[in-house]
Amino acid sequence: MRHLGPGRFTSGRALHIKRCSFGSLLSTTCALCWIGTAAAQQLPASDVELSELSVMGESSGRTLNGNLYGRGGPTGPVPGYVASRSTVGTKTDTPILETAQSVSVIGRQQIEDQNALTINQALRYTPSVTTEQRGGAGSTRLEQFFIRGFSAPIFLDNMALPTSRDAFPTVDPYRLERVDIIKGPASVLYGQSGPGGLVNLVSKVPQFVRHGEIFVQGGGFSEVRGGFDVGGPIESDIPGLADQFAYRVIGLGWNGDGPAVTTKVERAFINPSLTWRPSTDTSLTILANYQRDPFSGFYGGFPAVGTVFPRNFGSGVFGRLPVNFYDGDRNIERSDRTQASIEYLFDHRISENLRFHSAGRYLRSEGDYRSVFTTFGDVNGPYTSGPLIGRSIGGTQVDIEAYTMDNNFIANFDTGPIAHTALLGVDHRTFSTRSVTGPFPATTSLNALAPDHDLPIRFPAFTSTSRIDAQQTGVYFQDQAKVDRFILTLGGRYDTARQTGPTRTFSPTNSLAIQDVPAEAFTGRASLLYLFDSGVAPYVSYSEAFEPIVTGRIFDRSFGTAGRIPDPISSNQYEAGIKYLPPGTDILLTTAFFDIRRSNATTTDPNNPGFVVQTGEVGVQGVEFEARATIAEGLSLIGGFSLLDIRNVRDTGFTANDLTRRQVPLQGLRPVQVPDTTASLFVDYRFTEGPLFGLGLGGGVRYLGPSWGDPANTFQVPESVLIDAVVSYDMKHFDPRLTGLTAQINVQNLLDERYVTGCFTYSGCYYGLPRTVYATLRYRW
Repeated sequence: MRHLGPGRFTSGRALHIKRCSFGSLLSTTCALCWIGTAAAQQLPASDVELSELSVMGESSGRTLNGNLYGRGGPTGPVPGYVASRSTVGTKTDTPILETAQSVSVIGRQQIEDQNALTINQALRYTPSVTTEQRGGAGSTRLEQFFIRGFSAPIFLDNMALPTSRDAFPTVDPYRLERVDIIKGPASVLYGQSGPGGLVNLVSKVPQFVRHGEIFVQGGGFSEVRGGFDVGGPIESDIPGLADQFAYRVIGLGWNGDGPAVTTKVERAFINPSLTWRPSTDTSLTILANYQRDPFSGFYGGFPAVGTVFPRNFGSGVFGRLPVNFYDGDRNIERSDRTQASIEYLFDHRISENLRFHSAGRYLRSEGDYRSVFTTFGDVNGPYTSGPLIGRSIGGTQVDIEAYTMDNNFIANFDTGPIAHTALLGVDHRTFSTRSVTGPFPATTSLNALAPDHDLPIRFPAFTSTSRIDAQQTGVYFQDQAKVDRFILTLGGRYDTARQTGPTRTFSPTNSLAIQDVPAEAFTGRASLLYLFDSGVAPYVSYSEAFEPIVTGRIFDRSFGTAGRIPDPISSNQYEAGIKYLPPGTDILLTTAFFDIRRSNATTTDPNNPGFVVQTGEVGVQGVEFEARATIAEGLSLIGGFSLLDIRNVRDTGFTANDLTRRQVPLQGLRPVQVPDTTASLFVDYRFTEGPLFGLGLGGGVRYLGPSWGDPANTFQVPESVLIDAVVSYDMKHFDPRLTGLTAQINVQNLLDERYVTGCFTYSGCYYGLPRTVYATLRYRW
């Protein structure tokens, strides 16, 4: 049984007692701590869990802050590779075993062991998630990935991040405690989002335990990275303020070459935070962030003829472009981004059975993007040959302001034999985007045999400006009703959204367009799960999502010549699965079968020029399996497999077949960049005795199945198999004076396989990263 608060318990694994590691503790306290830990390891899962002992000597028992954000909590550090609790699926503190939808959690240890430098890299070993749609090189600039075949949004601390491309606020994994993924439609709790699911990034927050670390890293593409993470309680001699405040400061610097020749990567951020805990029932955390990305690597793509297929470059050269090829111009290339934010997290336990949560964030991001890039068009189509690669030029300047807020009440009560966890909340977001854009015309071609990246190319003048405000307000409710071992979850949400603002075009004609697109939607979710004593939990669920459409009009005579606004895109999913957590173990197995439908997509109206019709529907049927386990002392693994059957099941639109130069119907075709099969396995082993005590060995294999490379499905991107490896050593076993120091070497793509992550046309394909080697020294105290 696990204690959830006064008078409330639920089944699950016992949490470990917090370790004693500070000399200031009394020896009696440490003895109790040791005895409690040993007892917890021996007790069966059905025994009552002991309350967590606080190293700050709290006399009031476990705090609300520690329950939520502490080790093993639903938003706190993950013990090892296996998380037991998460808020991503319900916005309440719910065991993953009792959440009737697929949930994956990537903890801090996995991020460090795999040396994930971006969110894309952190997601690589998650089933049904395909990352790096713009190639491995582009993943340092934007977080682009698919979940169950669809593009997915990113949330930070359960609040949406804006998605405008060139000012997209990126989150460095070093800022994060964990990454939580819910798969399938999730609008009932989060508002507008896609059918595949979403990713929620969870920030590191202050802990009432003194801690610190610094690290330095080198390798990759002549890169150097370094960072620090320090924090703990703030001592005070003022009566009443002792042990009420804790701080944390996180910083990082990153500098080096980009994956493509002549490009660079540079990043620096500082992330201070402060927690005020005036009582065991109240916690307020303030988090700030400032980040500069003056250089963000490479974002270009290449023709399929020269990457997927060999190319006759002329002069007796036949083959493929090198993986580090650069198609741009160093005098034009620019990706300069600055972002800053201030956020609060407030939790208050009003009574024994009622809690209030509130969170809000103000974020501002500015981006300046300019590039010379491979033209997406027939000039680089399937019949191209020779050394010249057609190019275009363009850029944008984007400024985003984002206001987000989420407030909810969580109540626990009983009605007869039914135990309820009820959620009632309201959230709001306003994303204001100011942008200046250009025409993106053709420019000087690049000779692949003798590339010159210093040509006298003139950047074209900007030709349009826009000021767009996108707002959404949603009211949501949810009830998790538990009867014996049945858990029934019902939820609903009503949203209103609106996108407004002017767009002025200066060239070739001066014109002004005013956008005003309202939308509203009701989304729901229902699920039923049964929890066996053996730790087996079969479930079924239904969930919905919506996405407003902000461009195009439907021809309707009752609306005059302007037509009417399209209905939002709607999605629904039926999922059935089984979760298994053997009692007393750190093993979590999940199998899920799902059927997703995304409807109301727009295509050109064949009978009314200038209008659209909502006839597009994409269907996905799939199965996925995930295993996360600590099998024995020192041995952990992560494994996953997914199989997707995704296609346009209903569509009256057409697309060009670049081979035949004819239009073909979209119905029955499959979307691009979505592999039908993915599989992965990562194993980590730490020697716990003998002459190799302190040595860690790990490795992983990732399989990426073939994917279609163009909308007409005339060619496929080949499958790829990638191998990663890691070696680490705890230096205290070499010399006790080095306690706290660890050394680690990571090799990604160990065999240096040349592979293409995906293509969206014959003229747009993206290379994955070649072999990279990073060495890391980390000191913790």
